Amino acid sequence: MDWPHDPSLYPPHLQTAVSRGIGLGEGAAYQPWIKTTSFGSKGTCSNFIGIKIRRPFHFLSSKEATNFLLEERNPENVDIQEQMPIFDIQTTMRLCAEFGVEHTHQGRFPTPFTIDFVLTKRIDRRRASFARSIKTAEDLLKPKVKSRLNIEYQWSAEVNLDWASVDTREFTPELLSNLRFIRQWFVDRYEPRPEASARFAEAFQHGFELGTPLEELIHKAASRTRLSDGVSLFRYGAWSNLIRVDLRRPISLDSSIILLP
Repeated sequence: MDWPHDPSLYPPHLQTAVSRGIGLGEGAAYQPWIKTTSFGSKGTCSNFIGIKIRRPFHFLSSKEATNFLLEERNPENVDIQEQMPIFDIQTTMRLCAEFGVEHTHQGRFPTPFTIDFVLTKRIDRRRASFARSIKTAEDLLKPKVKSRLNIEYQWSAEVNLDWASVDTREFTPELLSNLRFIRQWFVDRYEPRPEASARFAEAFQHGFELGTPLEELIHKAASRTRLSDGVSLFRYGAWSNLIRVDLRRPISLDSSIILLP
């Protein structure tokens, strides 16, 4: 989704940010309302350059980073926008008054609520947007968090935007590490070749032996297909689901892995 780009349509205290395109745009042109550079100490913040959408993505927690990597692999997604501002402040202020919630402010000026992710999917040849909140199970028990999420939900309902809170209980450090591991093909600037990827994936799965270290399995598949870039081929195959790897188990070159049916 995209907001109007005319700064005059916004309250004066937001016009400078809007004129710079912050919170606006789609695809590679989008700029999130909150960036990791907004914080003096990054802590669990992280950044990725997108594969589908070539721009820096900004995540304020490891849970958000995990969700992004999972969604980036989903072929239905044509756009992913993080830290999306709700510029409809008049409505969010009304909703806050209605539900007894304190609106976000910077000094004496109201500032936008932000939605963790807005996903744009292509479904049956049409585009549809989905708002998703990423919170820990512990955070969801906090009254202040619940009340703020309710404002996001109520606003989304008024504009017919599908909103939901993502179950992050399985977003473990191990899952994030595994996603980073298989995504390394992109970081290493490997250029996928469809025919080679398919041949390698078939050879890898045909020669798979439970308990054999991953590095050995890759070497066998690469030798069988006479392809030299076996590690990148495996990583790309796992990322694109040509090789269905169980991402809940540790993945490393010197350990065995489990394949899904």
